[in-house]
Amino acid sequence: MAEIKHDFLTWPWQRWAAERPSDIAISLGDKEHDVQTYTWADVSSNVDDYAQGLVEQGVKRDQLVAVIADNSIQVLWLMLAIFRVGARYVGLNPKLSSSELQQQLVILDNDYIWSDSEHDLTALTGQNIVLQLPTVARMVPVTWQEHRPMTLTLTSGSSGLPKAVVHNAESHLASASGLLSQMTFTAKDSWLLSLPLFHISGLAIVWRWLYRGACLVIVEKEQQQQALHWVTHASLVPTQLQRLLDSIDNTATPSSMMLKQVLLGGAHIPVTLTDKAHSAGISCWCGYGMTEMASTISAKQANDSSGVGNVLPNRELLLRDGEILVRGKSLCLGYYRNHTIFSILDNHGHDGEWFATKDMGEWHDDELFIHGRADNMFISGGENVQPEDIEAVLLQYPEIEQAVVLPIDDYDFGQRPVAILKTTCPMDAVFIDHVMTYMADKVAAFKRPIRYLALPDGDIYQGIKLSRTKLANWLSKQ
Repeated sequence: MAEIKHDFLTWPWQRWAAERPSDIAISLGDKEHDVQTYTWADVSSNVDDYAQGLVEQGVKRDQLVAVIADNSIQVLWLMLAIFRVGARYVGLNPKLSSSELQQQLVILDNDYIWSDSEHDLTALTGQNIVLQLPTVARMVPVTWQEHRPMTLTLTSGSSGLPKAVVHNAESHLASASGLLSQMTFTAKDSWLLSLPLFHISGLAIVWRWLYRGACLVIVEKEQQQQALHWVTHASLVPTQLQRLLDSIDNTATPSSMMLKQVLLGGAHIPVTLTDKAHSAGISCWCGYGMTEMASTISAKQANDSSGVGNVLPNRELLLRDGEILVRGKSLCLGYYRNHTIFSILDNHGHDGEWFATKDMGEWHDDELFIHGRADNMFISGGENVQPEDIEAVLLQYPEIEQAVVLPIDDYDFGQRPVAILKTTCPMDAVFIDHVMTYMADKVAAFKRPIRYLALPDGDIYQGIKLSRTKLANWLSKQ
């Protein structure tokens, strides 16, 4: 499928409102039942109205608005209205404690804040705003400029300290067009907003919707599993897809579901799962991406190879001493600190145009394979150990759903690996003994975990990903 340039000369929703005003742009449920929908004309009108409401509350160009909320139509209106007035949007995880949110807001030094949760906004940084219609309808004067910074997304490095990654519309649209040059998504299709808008994967769904002028489906979290039966596209983790396939009645036929394409991420993807999805008429895609590159960098239709496919259009990738370097139109503007955007490019040596990802990889048969993070590697008995290599083997074991391998200090070896697991059965002595026997046949002795622990409950996530830093702190207390 050939790449299609967007060439937006105005705000994307205004373009679609002019070309296809009566087409459904947003659905808050199953379009075939009596649910609320919005046409592109509605979207354009509502965004302008809410943008004027922000102007009346004093929001100005280049100011930063922090939004603390789960996905909803209100958050979407607010985000698009923030873009419309030339301000900048940053989403924060509503599950964080007030002290954690305050820490992030101090770093951001945001101008305004909005939340739909029970957090006490008076104790948080930023002037409160409300989502309201204007008292007098007027035209918002800010015009479409794809080079203006629009979004900040918090991502965490090995230190655990959040970095605010800045993107403009150009990088978001370049990311969308590159993926959709390979993955079919038309104006007649619908994509479920299944990932949070404080994460780059959630933002990527919105920009794919804007790029194609398709339909965006927004439902409550409790309805998302049901919504997978009547959307055409979704971004999921393997367990969500497994639950969907398990829910299909034995008498159902593939035509009873509208779902056609799934972009998988976040965990090991079993071939048996993607094969079963294919039998149900669902094409599964997997790949490699990061916040700094506005989501997906490489992708492919899932198969029995553990690789992550080929580099998508609008991106470039090279390996330097095994480390992955990237650049291209989807690369972010930089990191935001002290009201300034600082470049993330490698200015030391070579041509100074590449972003060093700290991810390690290699090419095999024109396909990229990821080995893990350079800053996760440790040395055991003089041997380099990449935790992700061990995790990949553990995830092949049928009853293991999640696996994180971390080092602990050892007098003789320097450091030894410990495996922290989430399993579908009790982690008793018999189970651990079976896993140890399995690992003895699969990996070298210096890579075998010396302890197996159950994944703890509590705050162990950074955004939507397991936090190695938080798990390491927990492990140090065991």
